[in-house]
Amino acid sequence: MPVPSPGIHNVNDHLRRRDFLRAMVPFALSLCGCQTSVTNTTPDGESFLPPLRPGMDTVQLDIVYVERDAEDPLLSQLVWDDIDQVGTVDLKTRSKLREYGFRVGLVGMTPPRTLQRLLGLKNDLTDAAGTSRHTDLIGRRTFLPSGGTTSIQTSLPAPQVKVQLPGSDQEKVLENAHGVLQAELERLQDGWVRLHLMPEIHHGLAQLRPVAGRTEFQYEGGQHIEQLRDLEFTVTMNVGEMLVISADSSSAGKLGETFFVNRNAQRPRRYMVAIRLTDMKKIHPLYEE
Repeated sequence: MPVPSPGIHNVNDHLRRRDFLRAMVPFALSLCGCQTSVTNTTPDGESFLPPLRPGMDTVQLDIVYVERDAEDPLLSQLVWDDIDQVGTVDLKTRSKLREYGFRVGLVGMTPPRTLQRLLGLKNDLTDAAGTSRHTDLIGRRTFLPSGGTTSIQTSLPAPQVKVQLPGSDQEKVLENAHGVLQAELERLQDGWVRLHLMPEIHHGLAQLRPVAGRTEFQYEGGQHIEQLRDLEFTVTMNVGEMLVISADSSSAGKLGETFFVNRNAQRPRRYMVAIRLTDMKKIHPLYEE
């Protein structure tokens, strides 16, 4: 997927955008929701260790990021006219997400033309799932077992945002805040998974904080996390299908804008996240009657 020109002349904005893209394109695979460590390399730049290979019970997800001008009608409105939003989640959950400015839709192995334009899809390259994919997509690939988790950052950190969280009647001021989708995968059967997504807002300075474990509290480094449990949703996906998440033009001033719109740049930017179930390793029983 070709990266649109940022159109940002401010050097600091450009550097922040570069760091954001670097964070979104890790070179190591994510196994069980954890980052792999960097290994030593040969003089030719090749690793001394053999490449990591996914286990036989893992699921491959391709997470792709789209960035456009905040007022671009293709991303802010037109694409949502072509994406199925009715069957993605139940009516109550969908209404709640729309109330707070989120758009969620599911597309099959043949995406609508508007989404193909956003993703830079072509007909000359196909992958194992049978759908075309551009060679220059910005994103990452992760392999997860059933119960595995991964975090998906959706936007650049904002110096300060005012948000009204679900269940609260007052605005809250958060500093150094950005949106994250915490995803957990549940394998159902060959070809099918259930993806649970929890929107979170990470904010404040990164430091050691007490976190509740299974039997006791332990200290972990990181920012404050606002878990938006009222906006948690679950999607059932088949191999080749793609989940699309963003905010539309009517999300101005809503919580969804905090996740998918960066208005701190000289030219505001809008983001979209596409999560595709690309492949599953089939598990065959040792014995059959």
